[in-house]
Amino acid sequence: MKMNNNHNNNNGLAIGLSLGVAIGTSLGVVFDNISIGVSMGLCLGILLGTIYDSKNNKNDENDK
Repeated sequence: MKMNNNHNNNNGLAIGLSLGVAIGTSLGVVFDNISIGVSMGLCLGILLGTIYDSKNNKNDENDK
């Protein structure tokens, strides 16, 4: 039996961004270049968050 949920929980981008900034800041401190660390973390977070959201959307469409 299928559940009828009309809301989408697409918060993968927000989680990816926050984790990316945290990891990027940490690496920036270690390598003594915070600006590059944060920018690389943002890029990585956007990439991973978008991939996570797209996989969830594909799974949701297959359940319908």
